[in-house]
Amino acid sequence: MVDMPEAQDPGLPMADAAPANLPWRWRLMRRLHRWDYARLLPLMARLPLGLGYALAALRGHLNAALGRDWRSVALGTRHIHRLSVQAAKELVPVVKAAGGSRDPHAGMWAAARFRAEARDEFEAWLMHERRWPELHCRFDPPDAPQRLAAAARERGLVLLTPHFDSFYLGIAFAAQASGCTVNAMASAIPEDPRVEPAVTAHFHAKYRGLEAALNGGAVVNMEDGLRPFYRMLERAQALVVLADAPVLAGGAEMAVEFLGGPRRLAGGALRLAQRTSTPMAAFVCRHLGGPNYELRWCEAGEAHDPNTLPRLYAFLGHAIAQEPGRWWAMDMLPNLPLIKDATP
Repeated sequence: MVDMPEAQDPGLPMADAAPANLPWRWRLMRRLHRWDYARLLPLMARLPLGLGYALAALRGHLNAALGRDWRSVALGTRHIHRLSVQAAKELVPVVKAAGGSRDPHAGMWAAARFRAEARDEFEAWLMHERRWPELHCRFDPPDAPQRLAAAARERGLVLLTPHFDSFYLGIAFAAQASGCTVNAMASAIPEDPRVEPAVTAHFHAKYRGLEAALNGGAVVNMEDGLRPFYRMLERAQALVVLADAPVLAGGAEMAVEFLGGPRRLAGGALRLAQRTSTPMAAFVCRHLGGPNYELRWCEAGEAHDPNTLPRLYAFLGHAIAQEPGRWWAMDMLPNLPLIKDATP
């Protein structure tokens, strides 16, 4: 992931041209889309929290009904909805095996993915408005912030988390509670010229809002090169890397047991940790309702220990299997292929 000079998101293929002469319904969708990101989301973040969360839930239901995602609008197609349904169907046996749902229903999970993403976008503007002191997070285990600080104190820490529920707020909660300088790896994909400028501005506001809570940390695009990330770890800082990224052309890759079998994933985080002898840990952050959240922590381990990565991904995979609708990157599952010839 971090070795790529040019990023490529499977949900927004760089080779695809922006569609011309879109049907009237897509032209209308784009106008509403622009207003939504430029006006509605910032307004929601300034409202009383109860009303803001209610509107975020309503917005999520509308997005689910329309199959609306900023990448879909950029290309004029419902491909994110299609890929989410495909992924949800693949997850059914995984969820059943984990006992995560009494009545597995792929369509419901795909719809829930849009609702989770919509709430993340609202939470991003809460951060931009500096309202995180009004939010509450409990930690599991309770001393998770102290464990994070202890793990990062001498050699830095690579923190893995997927696009699961309120992971973005989880980064801020982890930084504020631990006192550590926490950084995050991002991508320049939202700056693609096909993306609505209001969406690009949304991501800039999202990253700058998060930085205010990171104790001097930064959100840096991976396209800017590796050196910034090495410096962060060398300074004994924490670096959050998304754990559910697909392998990019020419990028580092790894095979790890995840969601039903060995899968091929981007391996940049592991390479960074191993080259700097930095430990690795993981977390997920769940929304409990209203301004209440929970951050679950998976203990750090040495990057060179062959048991560390499987243990971290087992933790992350279990969280997704228990509540698949909260994994709002499920559309990427078809790009995380199972390795058919892997040795058991």
